[in-house]
Amino acid sequence: MKKIITMVGTSIFENYMEANKKDYTFKNYFDDLRDRDSNQYKDEQYRVNYLKREINNWLHNDKRFISNASAEIKSIEKLKEFYKDNFEIYLLASDTILSKLAGEIIKENLNQKFEKMNIYLEGVEDLQVKDSNRFKTGMQNLINKIYSITNEYFGNVVINITGGYKATIPYLTILGQVSRCPLYYIFENTNTLIEIPYIPIDLKWDLFEKHEAFFARLEMEEVSEIKGGNEDDYNDVMSLLEKADDMYALNPLGIVLWERYKQRYSIFYISEIAKSYIESDPNYKRIAEKSFIELKRRISQNPEDPDLNHKLSGVDFKDFKVFKHKEENLQIRILYTTNERNTRYATKEIDIYIGLLRIGSDVHNVENEYVKDFENNRGKIDATDDYKSYRIEKERK
Repeated sequence: MKKIITMVGTSIFENYMEANKKDYTFKNYFDDLRDRDSNQYKDEQYRVNYLKREINNWLHNDKRFISNASAEIKSIEKLKEFYKDNFEIYLLASDTILSKLAGEIIKENLNQKFEKMNIYLEGVEDLQVKDSNRFKTGMQNLINKIYSITNEYFGNVVINITGGYKATIPYLTILGQVSRCPLYYIFENTNTLIEIPYIPIDLKWDLFEKHEAFFARLEMEEVSEIKGGNEDDYNDVMSLLEKADDMYALNPLGIVLWERYKQRYSIFYISEIAKSYIESDPNYKRIAEKSFIELKRRISQNPEDPDLNHKLSGVDFKDFKVFKHKEENLQIRILYTTNERNTRYATKEIDIYIGLLRIGSDVHNVENEYVKDFENNRGKIDATDDYKSYRIEKERK
């Protein structure tokens, strides 16, 4: 089932005022609430209730009119006609009273029109246009919200940019382009549904590979200095950064592209001794990479799996655990540790550090010598800050 992600604006109120020009109370309340943060919603319950009541009375006097009451409703109906299917609909409201209220009204009316479709209303914190710094944070939250809804798979997703702030359109357009996700909009006074066509943009993903460690740092903190203190080394990615005083951070475009880059790869951190081991044999490398992917999958989907913490009697690896696995009929043992962190861009990341591993006959050899081998090399893998990133390209969905 397709998912329609729709931004929510205030066109439903503007259309009401155009049709009811003498309702001065409505206009005054609307103006009073304009750009007010959504956390003041309950404090303004009287005005909110008045607006909601008048809008619903207006709509229900002529149910045929509901389709044209707002840009969001009209565009969703057109998308349903175009795709001839049911959807999951996600209404994303900005961090304002009016957008939240508009989302509630639209959701209620869509539920009446499309009883078989699941409709969700979600707010996007800090997405407003009064404060430029909050808007940047809001765009980060919007991008993360979309990734959460899609589960990083855009093959069944449509983004509807008809409603909401026009300032979000450039970022959503780029997000749609790099994710190969169709975007649609409809002109307010027409019935024409317009698709923004996919353009085969040739992005230089090797720039992200080149500066991968730098972008990873920007996820965790603002960076006060860059490599060697020389900005010229980063001229090729300056368009993805914002700078305040001497501090660097990713701008909304940078966040879109960095998140897309991370979708292309599974990234691990690996000790020098483990890297040397898997590079000693092409078969080891292939099997090890499959095992790393499986390790990451289980940590994400089944963290209580006992094979993630295979117990070895009489051995204490402190913060490290042993992953017990079988790949291509070969036994695998991986000594690893993890670090869960919140990024500056409101996402959670689990970093996986691969300290040591043994494959096949190196596992089930004389008296399980791999255990002694792990113990003997334990002191060489403590400094996880020295581990190097190791990327594995994901299979294309």
